[in-house]
Amino acid sequence: MWMLSFIPDSFLHLVILGVIGIGVLTYLAIPLLHFFPNLLPLKEPARILATVLIIAGVYFYGSYDTEMSWRKKVEEQQAQIDKAEAASKDANAKLDAVRKQKQKVRVEYYAQVHERVREVEKQINAECKLDPVVPKLINEAAKNPYTAGSVIVEVNK
Repeated sequence: MWMLSFIPDSFLHLVILGVIGIGVLTYLAIPLLHFFPNLLPLKEPARILATVLIIAGVYFYGSYDTEMSWRKKVEEQQAQIDKAEAASKDANAKLDAVRKQKQKVRVEYYAQVHERVREVEKQINAECKLDPVVPKLINEAAKNPYTAGSVIVEVNK
């Protein structure tokens, strides 16, 4: 059947209907053989041929209809796949935007903490003592900005 995919559908449909039509016309022409006595011995072979053509035509018509229904289902599924791919691209774009926003917040948070460390750096170096603020700043720099409580980004669903 895969070889029939190379033949245009309308031509294939026309051929199948032609086979059914020839079988029906042959069957209807059998009574006309009585007017031609020389052709009367061909009555039974003509009846057999007409029956075979009608049965083959109906069989091929059923196969053709099944093939067309499967092609239609494939087209519907392909449309759903295309729709899902477009939705996936949109979702990926949204996720990428959220990821970039989180990365930006994380970088800004770390920059703020490093700036505060630089501010108290002179105090630390001047006395050679560890100011109680320093461990807090170092610990704050090591925390995740989303759990630190200073910045929380809401994700729109």
